[in-house]
Amino acid sequence: MTHFFSIPDKETDYQCYMVYVLSILWTVVTGITVSFGFLFFPEIWGRWLTFLLLSIFITIFNLTLIRYGYIRFASWSLTIMIWLLITIPCYSAGGIMAPGIVSQVSVILTAGFLLGWRGGLFIGFITLSADLFLVYMEVNGLLPTPTVIHTPITRWIGSIIPFGTILALQFYATNHLRSSLYAVQREVLKRKEAEKLITKTVKNLEERVKELKTLYELGRILENDETTIKELVYQIAELLPSGFQFPDKVAARVCIAENDYKTNNFKQTDIRLFTELKTNHGTQIRIEVIYTEKEIESEVYLFLDEERDLIKMLAEMIKINVESREHGIELKDYKYALDLGYIVAISSVNGDLTFINDNFCKISKYSREELLGKHYSIISSDFHPPEYFSELAIAMQNGKPFRGEFCNKAKDGSLYWVDTSIVPFLDESGKVYQYLSINHDITERKNADDKIKQSEQLLKKITSQIPGNTYMFEIEESGQTKIYFISRGTDLFNHDYNFDDLSEHPEKFRDILHEDDKDKFNDTMKEAYKTKSSISFQYRIIVNGQTRWRWMQAVPEKESNGKIFWYGATSDITPLVDYIASIEQIIFDIGHVIRRPVSSLMGMSQLIMDSDLNESEILELSKKLYTISKEMDKFIEELNLTYQQKRQSTNLNIGISPVIDKRNSLFN
Repeated sequence: MTHFFSIPDKETDYQCYMVYVLSILWTVVTGITVSFGFLFFPEIWGRWLTFLLLSIFITIFNLTLIRYGYIRFASWSLTIMIWLLITIPCYSAGGIMAPGIVSQVSVILTAGFLLGWRGGLFIGFITLSADLFLVYMEVNGLLPTPTVIHTPITRWIGSIIPFGTILALQFYATNHLRSSLYAVQREVLKRKEAEKLITKTVKNLEERVKELKTLYELGRILENDETTIKELVYQIAELLPSGFQFPDKVAARVCIAENDYKTNNFKQTDIRLFTELKTNHGTQIRIEVIYTEKEIESEVYLFLDEERDLIKMLAEMIKINVESREHGIELKDYKYALDLGYIVAISSVNGDLTFINDNFCKISKYSREELLGKHYSIISSDFHPPEYFSELAIAMQNGKPFRGEFCNKAKDGSLYWVDTSIVPFLDESGKVYQYLSINHDITERKNADDKIKQSEQLLKKITSQIPGNTYMFEIEESGQTKIYFISRGTDLFNHDYNFDDLSEHPEKFRDILHEDDKDKFNDTMKEAYKTKSSISFQYRIIVNGQTRWRWMQAVPEKESNGKIFWYGATSDITPLVDYIASIEQIIFDIGHVIRRPVSSLMGMSQLIMDSDLNESEILELSKKLYTISKEMDKFIEELNLTYQQKRQSTNLNIGISPVIDKRNSLFN
């Protein structure tokens, strides 16, 4: 409801505002008229109530029209409704002399405000015609008996109300005219400011046109790739002044690397405009612009912001062009390098060859004419199964690079191997439009690989006949080892881990170490890592529930990449350990058992030497000496038998008889 009665904006919607104001004004006037009617003629209260309700209806109806945008229709509707509201009651209010007819003047003024001078004349003509008709009827007695008999005071009041309306309209008209004059004056001032702005804008546009022409001409200069850098510097410097607001008072200087050019009128001055850039390769680009007039302090010669932007943009364009030239040189070098050392081909998305270099023709033994336009499968050898190319197909569909090794077939049927890198080229929409294939001949390496594999098989065959294990390993600072090679060996008590197990999980080897030797093993590896020295130590392992002794020997060797690897072998020394243990046991037994009879022999011998014995005493002692000697001989025979049994049980078949000196043996 608040929005319904809100006042329209007079500046932007004048006609709507007028309909609104006059609707409210006439409702107020009608309300005042009705109030006086109730005061002086209360007996016809129904007449006054009808007047009031009709005026309220007229106001609401026309306000509704303007709220829905029917402004012109509301202007005519309001005028006609008010005219009818005033004119029709004159028929029953006393004829042409009734006070209501004076109010028709206000209606004519209202029509003039709302409908213009043509509308005002039309309503005025209709009013004169209607009043003449009322005169005719009143003269001929055709009007009904008046229902309202006015007194002089009521006639005066009835005249005051329409005249008050006229005064209000007059005030509004003159005030509006004055406001309009002020508005016109403001509009004139705005137009002058707009003209100044237009003039300034035109001038700025002229400057921008000069700058755009300069940029356009520079673009044309840079498009010519055959222009040398020296010529480029000259042409740009001569072009630059035309892009500034006073070209005849501007001098320019352009430097690209060692190429430096100045216009004829260039000189050093404090008022200058310059910019410097470097390409990705470090090439220096410098542009400098000065004014040559002496009155350079004058504001008119100050550089515009657009001119500062201009030389920056020019410098960027020159930088892009120079970098493009530098990249072009690089590309030529890259192409030369590729053609020199690689087999290069370009194919369409369908696989048809569109470019090949000389190396491609050389290795495939086809001519360029035989290959261009043909499908890449022309060199297919059918060596690889179809599933070998599945990864390649996925990469090509996704626009991803791919690298792999392929066996191809030359024109004469010979096979050759290439290490291939395939790079897809994508357009702006991300779709592949061609493929670049860079190949390296690895045929000899493939042959060498076969020889290496044969050598590896031979080495494995040889090392597999060694009872122990041969190793190649690297030691980390923590003492952990990384195994690169290990042989299985023929020893029944070797661990059952293969090379793949130990290369992926070298810690598994530690699991078979004897618990008492784990720290010793780790400390030995740490020491070898620290000192980069050889390794030689014995340790125990537990295999199939049996404890076996191992002897590891390895030497370090430094590779060309700085890494150090240890090469060596381990052997099972359990029989040797057992043999040494039996020898030590025999030595212990000899020392422990023979000591007592030897002491007895020494005592008896000393007694014979020191005493004067008779024959019977000597005989008695001789018997005892013989008994002791028999016991010693028996013990030595048993000891020899035990030694032979121990030696046989150790499986250590070492022939040591030739090195034993039997000439002075006490047991012969």
